[in-house]
Amino acid sequence: MRVLFINPPECAASGLIDLAEFEPLGLEILAASLPHHDTHLIDLIFEEKSVETAISEFKPDVICMGCFTSQVYMVKELLRLAKRCKPDVVTIVGGYHPTFMPGDFDEPYIDILGIGPGVQTLVEVIDTLEDGGDTCTVPGLYVRRDGEMFRTPARVYPKTLDNEPFPDRRISARYRKKYHVFGVGPIAVLRTSEGCPYRCKFCCIWNFTGGAYRVRSPELVADELEQIEEDYVYIFDDDFLFSRPRVQALYDAIASRGLKKKYWCFGRADFICDNTDLVEKWAGLGMTNVYIGMEACTDAELDALNKRSTVEINTEAVQILRRNGITPDLGFIMRPESTKKDFDALLAYVKSLGIHRDGYAEYMSLTPLPGTELWDEMQDDLVTRDFRFFDLIYPVLKTKMPIKPYFRELTKLYVRTYLNLGLFNRTIRGNPLGLNPLGTFKSVIASAKFLWKLLKACCMGTRGYVPRSFGSSRDHAD
Repeated sequence: MRVLFINPPECAASGLIDLAEFEPLGLEILAASLPHHDTHLIDLIFEEKSVETAISEFKPDVICMGCFTSQVYMVKELLRLAKRCKPDVVTIVGGYHPTFMPGDFDEPYIDILGIGPGVQTLVEVIDTLEDGGDTCTVPGLYVRRDGEMFRTPARVYPKTLDNEPFPDRRISARYRKKYHVFGVGPIAVLRTSEGCPYRCKFCCIWNFTGGAYRVRSPELVADELEQIEEDYVYIFDDDFLFSRPRVQALYDAIASRGLKKKYWCFGRADFICDNTDLVEKWAGLGMTNVYIGMEACTDAELDALNKRSTVEINTEAVQILRRNGITPDLGFIMRPESTKKDFDALLAYVKSLGIHRDGYAEYMSLTPLPGTELWDEMQDDLVTRDFRFFDLIYPVLKTKMPIKPYFRELTKLYVRTYLNLGLFNRTIRGNPLGLNPLGTFKSVIASAKFLWKLLKACCMGTRGYVPRSFGSSRDHAD
């Protein structure tokens, strides 16, 4: 069968996603699982060709897309267009939002929803369609039958990722030089595990995988790395720095083959503090950046998020990274009850870490995403259900501060972190300037647009934050 994969553009209100544009690894893995079928990718982040043109040229039997929460309306519109162009095409959508909010996709132009991780599920769907069988027999789906969505039995997943194929990066070949993070690139994405053993209240990853944490054997990870041509590799595990034996085994497998690249990854602060020798080894192997979800600057806030860490541990982790020449990339979450005093305290903490001179920080608003404990607890407190605002920046929960002062304090965090002379002292290892001309240019433009959006929100509230394409802002609190 002819299967067209579409990577949708990001359409969140902030536009901040333009600072990093990654290869669609999930779609590449799905394509690799269909070696006996004809697969094709259009990446709408870069593609100038319209969906209608792509369908007319490729003539697919099946169209597959993934969907995050902020992409819901865009994905639905693309699938509607696909059905209009080719009424007999089978439309399939999977990912986080369809898994947790299947009712949002109960539309006549959507045929199948994939629930949870979908590699084996898609293989069985495509083979069943080719054989003329009934997809209602395939576990892990919602299937449209007689105008209704029918839920098939739950799928039981393998305990490891070893039987999954390596991503088929050939389908993204014409886009690969454009993938970057903060202008660093071209950058490839590598996945060595799936899921997370932790249960943070604001995260839906562990729920998406049914609580499972599955890994790929170190030798297979090294095998895949040998096939990656890019010098920069983002290890996109939900929590790469988790198990000491595994991180050690991965280091041994990669180092034994001399695969020194420039690695980026996600990691927990407590692991970094407890395994300084491994941090040093990975720095020698080429680790340049580690993202830590710091979340807060007080222990009380960390406990409220079920983070299982402390400010002391977080601070020590940043110091350890810096001593090993690794750039710390930090994420913080502002609570809806935050006051000016809280914003000032966080800025003082970030400056005490030296992030304004060397490192990166992103400041987000607490956002109850579908599939999280927060969604179950706080969805009645939402000020909007327009998912384009679920960009982790806009405060979708009612804030203690009025919206304009809230945005003024959020803007101050970004301005005082980045717009300073220390910016020019950052090392080339973590500095995006000059590494990827297109990526760097797009990052600078995206940063300027984001800052301008924040400044408008400071003056106009929600009306200053809403893109014109969103239409009326009357449904949003101001």
